[in-house]
Amino acid sequence: MDWRLYLVFSLKTFICTVHGQDKSQMPPKMISVFNNEYFFPRDSILVDSSFKCQAENGQIQYVWKKDGVVVENTQFIPVDNSTGILRFVKIQTEHYGTYQCFASNTYGTSLSTPFNLKESMLGSFPIGEPEEVRCKQFKHCKIQCRDKPTCVPDSECRVEWKIGEGTKSDVEITKRVGVDGNGDLHFLWTDTDLTGLQYKCGMWMEQLKTLMIGSQTSLKIDYSASVEFIEPTIVFKEDGKALIGGKGVLRCMFSGYPVPDIEWMSLGKNTTIKNTTGKYIISDFGRVLTIINAKPDNEGVYSCTGNGTTNSLSRRVFLNVTSAPILPGDNQMRDLVIPVGKDAIFRCEAESLPNEMPPTVPIWNKNGVDLVIAGGKYILAENSQVLTVTDVQKSDTGVYQCLSENSEGVLLKEAILKVIDPITVRKRPLDNYKIAPGDILNLAVVADTDPSLTLQYKWMFNDHQGNESEIKSNEYWKLSWPINKQLTIDVSNVTDPTILVSLAGYYIVKIYHNYDEKVINITVETDVFPTADIVSVSPNTNTTNTAQQTNSNAAICIVVAAIFSLFY
Repeated sequence: MDWRLYLVFSLKTFICTVHGQDKSQMPPKMISVFNNEYFFPRDSILVDSSFKCQAENGQIQYVWKKDGVVVENTQFIPVDNSTGILRFVKIQTEHYGTYQCFASNTYGTSLSTPFNLKESMLGSFPIGEPEEVRCKQFKHCKIQCRDKPTCVPDSECRVEWKIGEGTKSDVEITKRVGVDGNGDLHFLWTDTDLTGLQYKCGMWMEQLKTLMIGSQTSLKIDYSASVEFIEPTIVFKEDGKALIGGKGVLRCMFSGYPVPDIEWMSLGKNTTIKNTTGKYIISDFGRVLTIINAKPDNEGVYSCTGNGTTNSLSRRVFLNVTSAPILPGDNQMRDLVIPVGKDAIFRCEAESLPNEMPPTVPIWNKNGVDLVIAGGKYILAENSQVLTVTDVQKSDTGVYQCLSENSEGVLLKEAILKVIDPITVRKRPLDNYKIAPGDILNLAVVADTDPSLTLQYKWMFNDHQGNESEIKSNEYWKLSWPINKQLTIDVSNVTDPTILVSLAGYYIVKIYHNYDEKVINITVETDVFPTADIVSVSPNTNTTNTAQQTNSNAAICIVVAAIFSLFY
């Protein structure tokens, strides 16, 4: 194939990630990360209740919105639009809702992931009469925490059991005594010394520093003949659920006399689980397994085994690892710098984790505003997962958002589009030249591009044998310094025709930066026929070397050059 045709086919439109741009001339890029939910009590004076929104690139102005309406600066909710700080001093009912930060500069608007502000609360136990629970000596006994009050968020709440009068005496949690995931109290084997004791269930709310007491129960243990041992029985087990990067908790509780030891195993990996820093925590006398920093491959079936005196009993529990939609791979919602007139393509191929409900079809925004797809400027393809911005202009610069959700949360992914001036060639050499002894040929290029970028120039030479090399200054080639905008072919002192033949060929200058390029092709010919071997010009030295080409081959080269001149 002709090398020029090959060059045309092989060139690709430059679509590159943002790199080396002046950040002051870029749209904002949000760097703040917020949780999905925050909980604050109503009508309380708050501390540690500030949210700082922060974005990169230039001078930023911030706006906070609640349920889509701008949050105004008030006594109870001070807002600083220059620093992006939103603070809650005292929350009223009307302050609960969905909040989102908008960071804007001259070039666009970036959005934070929205979060929900909810009320933290602790209810109370209903007033009721004490109840009695009767159990048999050496057997398992459970006392239920009845009518537990509402307590949110769950992460701030825990059940505490009290014994006797008042609230100062806690039930000691031991290998024999435990509390399950529902808050119920278990004696994994009992003795008559527990008869007549009074137990009360308490709900502690850490954020409010408040304890509510209720569900008073007395315990009566019926006498039983002495036993040597009782084999394990499962009295509680609980599956777990974890977001990616979060914690997953699995629970198993076995009764028996004596209380059995508990071992954990990952059935998917067929490995016994031990306490492992940053990975597994086994606590509560083996009754609780916590998976740290959960990953998709942590999902699966686990077994807990209670080892008795002569027998063992195993049960299975399942850990579900889940997340909001994710964007797999590297080619998703990438920041782009595109010259005017090209197309910009964003991909948002959102997926849910295996065995989860698929995410919703993506919704596309620009600078936080829904895109109007009709009209051909924006084209959606592949079930709305691919957005093409056609024939981009400077006005298309901005921040593009892709939104998708599933049962576990919302994906908000942003990508910057920076539209730049294309490379424009203002002056260029002719397509064809002929050189003769005594000539000085100047091949000069004048081009410009977006002011935020610097052009580079690279000169290449292809001889008639198809050998390609980068041009460096030497005895016959002079490149302007330092920008290489001009190549001078100097044969002013050349009388040997073989040197002229070696300088004849195809010259290419590539004008480029990280995001665009232009290529100019120039043919240089000579009518001189050599009388000796052809001398090739080394691109890296100031000397000449005798080539291994005969006079007849040189003549063929001249004929080939003449043929090329007929077509180009």
